[in-house]
Amino acid sequence: MKQVLVFLIISLSIPSFLTQDLNFKGALFALNQTGPLAKKWNYNLFVSTTLDAFSQEVNAVIYPASDLQLYLQPSLIYVHTSNLNFSGSYTYQRNNPLRSNFSNEHRLWQQVIFSLPFTIGKLTNRLRYEERFIQNRITGFYPFSSRLRYQLCYNRPLQGKSLDVNEFYLNMYNECYFSLNGTKNATYSENWTYAGIGYDLGNMGRIELGYLYQIYVRNQAKDLRFLNLIQLMWVTNFKRNN
Repeated sequence: MKQVLVFLIISLSIPSFLTQDLNFKGALFALNQTGPLAKKWNYNLFVSTTLDAFSQEVNAVIYPASDLQLYLQPSLIYVHTSNLNFSGSYTYQRNNPLRSNFSNEHRLWQQVIFSLPFTIGKLTNRLRYEERFIQNRITGFYPFSSRLRYQLCYNRPLQGKSLDVNEFYLNMYNECYFSLNGTKNATYSENWTYAGIGYDLGNMGRIELGYLYQIYVRNQAKDLRFLNLIQLMWVTNFKRNN
């Protein structure tokens, strides 16, 4: 409970007053593509790259502008109902080796998503369990760790009660990350908060632009890394032909 309160206080304050903390600004570009495989089965492909846009020096350490992270996530989705689905994935993540001793990550995960109507829009709960194998560049080993993530998302049209072509919508979420075992800096290790505006392009999918704020506990001293990101995402969904 103490760590939860710390995150809430930090998210409402100016982070730069803590001299051991790091505060970066950049952009995240993503492709989110979904399509049908069978009557109850879909696939999803999510690809993203995260950029630190500005060079800076903190405590005599130079952090050049660079690509922080490459993320490749194909997943398989079982659609139980329109409001409930289950999915699993193998995910590859590459962290910038100049920023961390932990670079290549191979990850398995399983998740459940449950949605329900909320005012005009939809409230979505996502619970994901991850098994992680992250390369330690010093030892060369891939020690095992696990993590639990919970995301609460709200999505609603901004024109009328349903989203139509050439209309805007609002998408916002908060996601909490809990490190369960393995080497960890904190149990409540990370938090992401996002708010964005999207536009429906019809057959071309949707385009979405927003602000993503990431907080990460980066060492055993509980120093933090803040990422302030402009996120641009293209969302496509291939429909089944009946």
